[in-house]
Amino acid sequence: MKYLVYVKDRPSGVQPPDPVALNRSVRAWVEARLMDRTMDCAYYVLPKMGLCIINADSHEALLSLLRAWPSFAYQEFEIHMLADVRHGIDDNFERLQRTGAQGTPAPEAS
Repeated sequence: MKYLVYVKDRPSGVQPPDPVALNRSVRAWVEARLMDRTMDCAYYVLPKMGLCIINADSHEALLSLLRAWPSFAYQEFEIHMLADVRHGIDDNFERLQRTGAQGTPAPEAS
C-alpha cells in the first residue's frame, strides 16, 4: 500500500533539546528509507512542510514506521491513502457501464 504523508512541526509542541542532532538523525533516517525503498520519494514543501510517499503493508505497519521517525514526538502527520490512477479510472468506467450512466452531451459551439 502507498501513502502520501505530509509532515510538519507541531505548532505548539515541545522543542527538541538538540535540534541540530535531530535534524541530522532525520536526514539519515529518511535517506535509509529512500535507499531501502520504504519511501518512493521525499520532498520539502516550501515554506515549512515535508511530504513523502511511503510503502507499507498495512495501516499498522505505517503507524509503526511513523513512530520510528526520529522526530515523531515533535511533528504531526497528515496521511492520505493512494491508489493507482489507471485502476481508479478503469474501475469508474466499469461502474458507469453497470449503472448504464449516460454521458453528458457536450455544450454546443456558438
